[in-house]
Amino acid sequence: MRIVLGVAGGIAAYKACELASRLTKDGHDVSVLMTRTATEFVSPLTFRALTGRAVAVTIGEEPFGPLSHVHLAHWADAMVIAPATADLLARLAAGRADDMLSAVYLGFQGPRLIAPAMEPEMWAHPRTQANVAVLQQDGVRFIGPMAGRMASGHYGVGRLAEPETIQDALVDLTTPKDLAGLRMLITAGSTWEYFDPVRVITNPATGLMGKLLAGQAVRRGAEVAVVAGPGVTPLTERTGLVWDTVVSAEEMLARALVRLPGMHVVVGTAAVSDFRPAKRAEQKVHKAAVGLSWPVEPNPDVIRTLAEQADPGTLMIGFAAETDNIIESAQRKRVDKKLDAVVANRVGLGVGFGTGAHEAWLVTADGVEPMPGHHKEETATALLNWVARHRPPA
Repeated sequence: MRIVLGVAGGIAAYKACELASRLTKDGHDVSVLMTRTATEFVSPLTFRALTGRAVAVTIGEEPFGPLSHVHLAHWADAMVIAPATADLLARLAAGRADDMLSAVYLGFQGPRLIAPAMEPEMWAHPRTQANVAVLQQDGVRFIGPMAGRMASGHYGVGRLAEPETIQDALVDLTTPKDLAGLRMLITAGSTWEYFDPVRVITNPATGLMGKLLAGQAVRRGAEVAVVAGPGVTPLTERTGLVWDTVVSAEEMLARALVRLPGMHVVVGTAAVSDFRPAKRAEQKVHKAAVGLSWPVEPNPDVIRTLAEQADPGTLMIGFAAETDNIIESAQRKRVDKKLDAVVANRVGLGVGFGTGAHEAWLVTADGVEPMPGHHKEETATALLNWVARHRPPA
């Protein structure tokens, strides 16, 4: 993606360096535009080193030429301004075009994100808020400012959002909302089956795949409910996402059944324990007391039960982690549990559980399709692309 990064004056300008670096490392082509005051805080040479592109301050300067503001406005796919000062917000709201940044802003027609930074009193001033309202009416998305300690030593709302937060907001802004209107239930992680207060039956699943699917699905417009095992760190709170943490397979099924009504898509990424102890000791069991055996009993089949009780037409997707006979096992699971698709993934040393590496195939009634890439994030994207193509009526 081609991104224009606008940088206004203020001590927070130094954080724009990290943002430029992050965007560039993610493979984006970044062109930085600075106000004259911004160059007093950070050298344009710093941004040139980080992005590999020349930095513009005034209209017509070399090597850009007199129509450079027109070219950049048509060149960019997205525009982000971080930090934006109170002065810059006023000039943008008034339609001024007296430097490179404001001129490109005025001519740019794509998605725009602004991250303000200023003293709390300046941010709270009615004129600043009126300028923000004008820009929002023009379709500009704002991120921040945040509460905290300012460079002046004062505390309040006025700090620039962190570069990672701005980057996430930009991704949200520019991601197509092809899953809008869909409600999705995702199970994630492993379950823990206690046989005494200090020992459990479990597996190495981390819940990474479920988290990646949930994060991407929300960005693409879906409403997502996640039911995750106890070892999974929840995603940060965001609109369109609800998160439940459970411990055992029985708890996961019970909570998922509460969330199930009205769901359009169910994705069972959780590695649910097949067995649980037939009895649970209330105190720690010592080796001498039990020897080497402990009776177990089967757990409920979470994805099978959800498929049986889901609304008609719900798109049901399971996961099958296998070491051998991967495709054959996934096909049997798809048919036996009445699923629409199964993601068959290989697990072993360095791939699958506990790693980002992934080797997977999408198994459906139409056949077997290798999933692109070798990372779980790519698998998540490919699976949601398939969901978008096969989405049930919302």
